[in-house]
Amino acid sequence: MDRQRRNTRTKQLIMAILSDSSSALCYEDFDRQLSGKMDKATVYRILQGFCEDGKVHKIADENGKTYYALCHHCRSGNHDDNHLHFRCIRCRTISCIYEPLVIPPLPAGYRMMDANCLVSGHCPNCFNEIAGYEKK
Repeated sequence: MDRQRRNTRTKQLIMAILSDSSSALCYEDFDRQLSGKMDKATVYRILQGFCEDGKVHKIADENGKTYYALCHHCRSGNHDDNHLHFRCIRCRTISCIYEPLVIPPLPAGYRMMDANCLVSGHCPNCFNEIAGYEKK
């Protein structure tokens, strides 16, 4: 078996963190949960491998910070992550919204390789908290 594709304990740990999360995670989220058990280069190498294998996709926020979320229907070399990503301006989470994203035809000569659509607002939890405060 290819050494890059082995399912090591460190890969299992990163995958468990992703699987247990209800939102996309940035490096600092992994670092906090790992409590120094893994260096930064190892975390990024594992995440990059997961991206290449179609297990994880990247999301760039409005400041260029990268977040990672599990893929649902992707496979190696064929990502199908053209869906909305929602960033809550209150709790700062990024969630995948699994509704098809319709991308308009591009002008002649352009070839799309990837799409990243980030929508900002309030997630349901934060919206309900804000609405509750406004009613009082």
